[in-house]
Amino acid sequence: MKTAICSLLVTTLLLVGASGSNRGNEPSQSSGVEADQPASLEAIDWEYQIAYQRGIEAVTWAMPAVSMISLRKGNFGLGGGYNTVYWLSHPPTPLQEAITPNNQTPYATVHLSTKDGPVVLDIPPASPRTAIFGSATDVWQVPVADIGPAGLDQGKGGRYLFLPPGHDAEVPDGFLTVPMELYEIYVALRCIPLGDASFSEAAEYSKKIKAYPFSQANAPPAGDYIDMSGKHLPTLPVYDLSYFERIAELLDEEPLLERDKVMGGMLASIGIERGKPFDPRGKLRKALLQAAADGRAYLEYMFETPGFSMETYWSDRRWLGVRQPSEDGFVFDEGEYLLLDPRGSLFHWATFIPRHLGKASAYLMALRDADGGLLSGKGNYRLNVPADVPARDFWSVIVYSKETKAFIYNNADKVGLSSYDVSSLQVNEDNTVDIYFGETAPPGQESNWIPTAGEGFFLIFRFYGPEESVFDKSFKLPDVEKIQ
Repeated sequence: MKTAICSLLVTTLLLVGASGSNRGNEPSQSSGVEADQPASLEAIDWEYQIAYQRGIEAVTWAMPAVSMISLRKGNFGLGGGYNTVYWLSHPPTPLQEAITPNNQTPYATVHLSTKDGPVVLDIPPASPRTAIFGSATDVWQVPVADIGPAGLDQGKGGRYLFLPPGHDAEVPDGFLTVPMELYEIYVALRCIPLGDASFSEAAEYSKKIKAYPFSQANAPPAGDYIDMSGKHLPTLPVYDLSYFERIAELLDEEPLLERDKVMGGMLASIGIERGKPFDPRGKLRKALLQAAADGRAYLEYMFETPGFSMETYWSDRRWLGVRQPSEDGFVFDEGEYLLLDPRGSLFHWATFIPRHLGKASAYLMALRDADGGLLSGKGNYRLNVPADVPARDFWSVIVYSKETKAFIYNNADKVGLSSYDVSSLQVNEDNTVDIYFGETAPPGQESNWIPTAGEGFFLIFRFYGPEESVFDKSFKLPDVEKIQ
């Protein structure tokens, strides 16, 4: 945060400080305060300053797309490609370097492209033991279809047909049609175990999902499946020149929407244009490296500051809730303008946000302890989980690295706890559960401890099957307490 503010201040000082007025006592030609003019245009390195400032704006603007492209590249690095179902046979671990995943539900992701024509995604119906919840987005993480009980198939399963931009051919009956403005579709699904179903049983349900070209709809091919369990999966955006390389890929792969054409002109000024190699040298390279670092610092500032992607949930607590940008949900497009800062802030720490939250799950975040201090990996903390958490299915609390927004690597290979674990936890006489966070477990509390490995961290508390008391805020979580 300080780095971004300092750098922006330096930029301002360079622009203003180099403009020491040489105008004497010339009368002002307009009312109000008139800015000083530069004594010499050569006093400012305009090429560096403009590249630096436009680079920072590009970091915030491109955040949701860079995240999706990084995810796709990480998955494709395991083999497969478009239409492959990437699934987890076992709970994810820190090896799966993804932004704020859950370790309690099986995931499946599918990448689709309509560049060669429409594509089909077959979703199986919910069973008595497993239900699929998820969403499909475009590269900007704009939700294009919810999937599962809250989606077009209503939990009955169905064939989602994604149509490329401008497609006007007749579509046969029997498909759930989703027209697209852009070519690529990113699908994230959770296979929720119901009743006494195990993680593994729910995970196997992923192999009932299929994706294939519409041209093969009359005789669908066998599915292609890659198990991500136990494999290193680097999907996180990196804030260096590779961030701008991802933006260059975006411009080559997708049409630039009308709303983004001004940014397209700004990108051209820093060497990012459709069909041209991106190869920054010298001053431009230096400016973009600094912009990537300071752009990330600005995203961190927004992450820590309520009012961008998060807001205080209870007025007397430190917990934060996800801030919905408008009545239309998480689209960030207000017609005449884009909510760039809230959008960049949200997708800095989250992915695959459905258009509307609250039906299948609800989320709360803790960045600070009861006294207002940021959660430190060097401290020890306790959260007292009430006995009556209003979650029909289950609740979970997970630790994430503040630096990466992913699971924290630790010797115990442990990232979270949930109501599924209650039988192995120490439970208080009033049926509440104390969960501890820190580098080491308090004596005798190893089962109730989640390691932080010395990293600054934050928590996400999830309610699966949230009850009304979560939304009307009559239920309250205690704040995280620092105990050492």
